[in-house]
Amino acid sequence: MGAFATQDIKRGKRILADIPLLTIPKARYFNVDIKEAFAKLSPEDKKRYFELHSAHGQSTSNWPQSIHPNISLSERVRIEEQHDARTDKEASLMSIFQTNCMEMEQGAAVFYEAARFNHSCNANAFFSWNARIDKETIHATMDIKVGEEITLCYCDPHHDTALRRWELKHYGFECGCPACEDSSDPDSFAAISAQRRYRLRELDDVMSGIRSRNLNSPASPSEPLLTCLLEMAALQLNEGLWTAELAHTYLDIAIICEAKGDLDNALSAARKALQVTFDCRGPDCEDIRYYISAVRRVKQSMNALNSGGD
Repeated sequence: MGAFATQDIKRGKRILADIPLLTIPKARYFNVDIKEAFAKLSPEDKKRYFELHSAHGQSTSNWPQSIHPNISLSERVRIEEQHDARTDKEASLMSIFQTNCMEMEQGAAVFYEAARFNHSCNANAFFSWNARIDKETIHATMDIKVGEEITLCYCDPHHDTALRRWELKHYGFECGCPACEDSSDPDSFAAISAQRRYRLRELDDVMSGIRSRNLNSPASPSEPLLTCLLEMAALQLNEGLWTAELAHTYLDIAIICEAKGDLDNALSAARKALQVTFDCRGPDCEDIRYYISAVRRVKQSMNALNSGGD
């Protein structure tokens, strides 16, 4: 099953706001956690849970055959439970949860409607948990024509093709989106996409640990960092990644420009960060205050400068 547009959808449109069907409030979960949560569901919701897709029945040869001896007993049990769920012949509570769960605060949850949206590394929609309304939201990140499938990216879009394939094995399929097609032709979209994403990964590594999401904690106004961020924003735009990561990139550009005294570009970048956040997460998302405060702070600095600092 999948989700398709029944009318033209503009970028920024909220497509869905879905309540959790089954929630596990911790990242490292076990069979017993899922069984306990499932037992609390109504008979109707138990039936709906088993209507969702399960990526069971995978070949054991697709996965490592042993667990490192230094792994703790508890972690070993968790790994074995999830491995068994993927390779068993029948769907289970665990296999359905693994196939459909989405991050939710410190844990994860299954959403009956949101689970129907399929994957693409060049997705045209973005999903995120909105703690203010206690719902999983899906927003269009580009204009979608009537009849087009609405897709989400299940993995880190900055990763290269091989790593994305490894991440997606968890779901029991190999992606066939334009970014994952044969890249032997250097002029193909897949080849160009691979180059862009490889460079995005490099930039992630270069800037790891020195980026900031908040103008109240300005990053060091170094020209190399600003150059890296500008390149990252261009790559994300060219790759069609109109997501929270692009908003983060624009906000960091605003932080550095503001620290350098380049207030015009700081305001432009802060406004772009706010717009991307509006589009991919909605104006009611929990982090929207960071992006609004960025715009306000730069405006205040500009007003103070224009008034002579009074």
